[in-house]
Amino acid sequence: MRTRDSGDCTTNSGSCLSASTVAFPTITGSSMAMSAYSSSNASAFPASSMDTQLCFPKKQDKVKKRVIWDIEVAEELQWKGWVLGKEITKNLVLKNLSLKIQKIKYRPPKTKFFFTVVPQPIFLSPGLTLSLPVIFRPLEKKEYVDQLWLEKAEGMFCVDLRATLPCHSLICPPSLQLPMCAMGDMAEAWFCLENVGDLPTFFTWESPSPFQMLPPMGLLEPGQACRVKVTFQPPMAVIYEAQATCWYGEGSKQKSSIQLQAVAKCAQLLVSIKQRRPEDQDAEGFQKVLHFGSVAVGCTAERQIKLYNPSAVSAPFRIEVAPDMLVKDQAFSCPTAHGIVPPGEKKFVSVFFRPETLDVRTMDYLSIVPSGCASQTLLKVVGFSRGPALWLQHHCVDFSWVNLGTRSEQSLRMENKSDCTAYFHFDIDCQESVFSIRPAFGTLVGKACMTLCCVFQPTQPIIYWRRVACLIHHQDPLFLDLIGTCHSESTKPAILRPQHLTWYRTHLVRGLTLYPPDILGIMLRERKLEQDKNGALMLPIEDSEDIPAPQYPLIPPMTEYFFDGTNDVAIFPPPVSIEPVEVDFGACPRPKDPSPIPLCLMNHTNGKITVAWTCRADCPFWVTPNTFDVPPLKSTALRLHFQPPHPNGLYAVELEAFAVYKVLQSYNNIEEDCTVCPSWCLTLRAQGHSYCPGLEHHIPQYTLHAPKLFPAVPPSEPSYRSLLLVNKGSMLLTYSLGPKSSLDISLRPCSGLLGPGAHKVLLTYTYPKGSSWKQHIFYLQFNSCPQYLKEVTMQSREEPLQLKLDTCKSVFFKPTWVGCSSTSLFTFRNPSRLPLEFEWRVSQQHRKMLAVQPARGIIQPNESLTLTWTFSPLEETKYLFRVGMWVWEAGLPPNTKPSATTHYMLRLVGMGITSSLSAQEKELDFGNMLVNGKQTRMLVLLNDGNCTLHYRLFLEQSNPMAVENGPLGTQAWAGLGPRGRSEGHGLTGPLFGDRA
Repeated sequence: MRTRDSGDCTTNSGSCLSASTVAFPTITGSSMAMSAYSSSNASAFPASSMDTQLCFPKKQDKVKKRVIWDIEVAEELQWKGWVLGKEITKNLVLKNLSLKIQKIKYRPPKTKFFFTVVPQPIFLSPGLTLSLPVIFRPLEKKEYVDQLWLEKAEGMFCVDLRATLPCHSLICPPSLQLPMCAMGDMAEAWFCLENVGDLPTFFTWESPSPFQMLPPMGLLEPGQACRVKVTFQPPMAVIYEAQATCWYGEGSKQKSSIQLQAVAKCAQLLVSIKQRRPEDQDAEGFQKVLHFGSVAVGCTAERQIKLYNPSAVSAPFRIEVAPDMLVKDQAFSCPTAHGIVPPGEKKFVSVFFRPETLDVRTMDYLSIVPSGCASQTLLKVVGFSRGPALWLQHHCVDFSWVNLGTRSEQSLRMENKSDCTAYFHFDIDCQESVFSIRPAFGTLVGKACMTLCCVFQPTQPIIYWRRVACLIHHQDPLFLDLIGTCHSESTKPAILRPQHLTWYRTHLVRGLTLYPPDILGIMLRERKLEQDKNGALMLPIEDSEDIPAPQYPLIPPMTEYFFDGTNDVAIFPPPVSIEPVEVDFGACPRPKDPSPIPLCLMNHTNGKITVAWTCRADCPFWVTPNTFDVPPLKSTALRLHFQPPHPNGLYAVELEAFAVYKVLQSYNNIEEDCTVCPSWCLTLRAQGHSYCPGLEHHIPQYTLHAPKLFPAVPPSEPSYRSLLLVNKGSMLLTYSLGPKSSLDISLRPCSGLLGPGAHKVLLTYTYPKGSSWKQHIFYLQFNSCPQYLKEVTMQSREEPLQLKLDTCKSVFFKPTWVGCSSTSLFTFRNPSRLPLEFEWRVSQQHRKMLAVQPARGIIQPNESLTLTWTFSPLEETKYLFRVGMWVWEAGLPPNTKPSATTHYMLRLVGMGITSSLSAQEKELDFGNMLVNGKQTRMLVLLNDGNCTLHYRLFLEQSNPMAVENGPLGTQAWAGLGPRGRSEGHGLTGPLFGDRA
């Protein structure tokens, strides 16, 4: 006898059966799960964003059938949804599956509630069916059960007749096996909850932790089913078995249960460095260091770490960056913030290093944190930043002397000794100067060189000297001295040579440049001045004085560029100055010419000077008068004119003038060569435009590479940064510093003009104040239009000389036996962006009991350093030490006292105690032994004290029969006895026979 079941239930993705359910992991190895069934045609539920899916029976009220003696008949006739007083008829279908005529007899039901037609024999031909009507007539509201018997020659069988009342009934699989899951991860599986009752049923799930049922509640119509998701998120690595209960029915008193089974394991991740370099540290048990080496500023380097999962479960992980650093200052980045490593597989994670600050050692920490209880791996990442290294063949180009109306050219080689690309430009307007450099701007790739062409074309017969700054992105400026002398038929000044510049700088320090050469010559003849070994002038030194004459100091390039006398602050007072140095005419539409701008030129020297302006014939800006003399300590008024030649245009120039002592106009006036003074170059930046009112200025197209932070500097030191402005358009581009810019930040050059495709390097500096971050905002206005305004925001702070201690400034040692030592670790971190030097100072009386390693060293920015303190008590007592640590800025010259130090006090507590070591057995008896035999006994040593004891165990062996040789031998063991514990040693006693 066989049965056939056709009452399966389908959903969008598979079958929902009432069999046991087993969950399998997905192909990706993640925590997703699929439901399958014990039957051979089991299907799976795919992952879906919906928590609930309804499924409907294929055919409602499908009747289960069976075959008995070649007759196919239903197992049961069931009446549902009946009403009192009404007759309900169902047909019992009989089918002949044999190849001969079947004779069937039947008996009517016994009860009066079920009846059929008058019983008579049934002859059923092969393959035919017969419908036998069975009528149900209920008289009261209750369940009815009866049977209809059928008889054949082979025997009798019955068909159950059942009339049921409407009821709630939900069924689910008896058990569900979830996939194996890592601790802290989550696994999922699904099963079907089916309403096999006659009424809409509301259900609620009651699930134990760490299981969760989704949806936790719902409503199912008769014949419907829903997909229930089970999530498993284990807090511990154990085997979980729990029962989830579904409550439903009137008052939620009915229930269906499912047994949930899952296994949680602890995931493990092994972290290593891919393509390890010699400077990397990747030893197991030690801190891992990923070293990027030296990387160019603004470039990105990539390295990878390998994550290997040796466990049998997927290993979710997350990667955390140390949160203390400013987000804008993080040179290291890891795009992979989290992920999953499947069992037995590897995953490569990229770490990027992009330095934005020049010549610094950057350090940070990445934490690879697996889910659950697995310990995290701390990865130290280190990188250095490097910039270009431009180098000029000469720092002075000497054109000697030329005749008026002629020109002289000289070549100059420039080399980039670094492998980083260098962006440079010379801060000079070559069209409006007697000196010109070609190219005035450019790009020089790493390890390359180029030849510059320097041209001298004077316009007046005077001495010329101009110190031109070569501004380089991510490098300090280079300075180039351009000197030359112009002779005419009537005027022949003294010829300027490079040696004169050397003497001039020495005289500048000694305060002699404010005197003209004729006065210096008289003072030299009268022995009021004398010459040093280099030929420079100096004041006579009294016999009683042993003070050397001042020498020209070594001035940092950035300091020299910003404090050259054009601003309020200068290294040396300027001999000649002009105000203002920046003029903006604004809008000057034609045909009306703008009014000239008054200028004031001041002579701060004690001699008469001659001033000559360099003026191109077609320049829209010029100064009147063009050439004039200024008496000592006097000033003169000038006028700056602007006449735009074309409408709707932008104009910006840098005018230059040279001031020289009047006496130098003839070389015959010079008696001593050391008294020759070079000329002083004055510059005046002017700009304006001729756009008509209401006419839109052309749109600027540019890129501005501006950093977000100023570099770290010690207290009271200026911080400098470079910016790169590139004209991406096909038209001229002008810029100027906006009026609403912060006053605590300086920008040079603060205005200028860029041709198509040209670039300029802008330098900025500020004095950081306070240990908190301060925001500096300045605005760049392009093309003389307020509409084209670029806001640049930078931040700075005064780096504090502070360390962050991990503990509460206390170190505790475990109780230590007098005469032994114990150690304790102490960690601190440098939260600043400057390397700091530290020193621990242990008093002389405590150095026998207390030591630290290292006692002095340098801790890099954002670095954590672990020290080892060693405590060696001399007597049985409690010790309390207070040790100081001094911190100051690292990198100071030898024998230089730091300007500021920070002091920390550390409290160390230890205890010296004594203890004893005893043997549990006073005697070990090996008993009688065979010759050449071997036996082992355990000797238990007891440490009764509160400290760890170091011991050595000596065993002397002797043979009482061998008197003349004494002991046969001695053996020794060494060990460490933990406090309050016992330790056993196995002693083996060999037995030697007597020797003949």
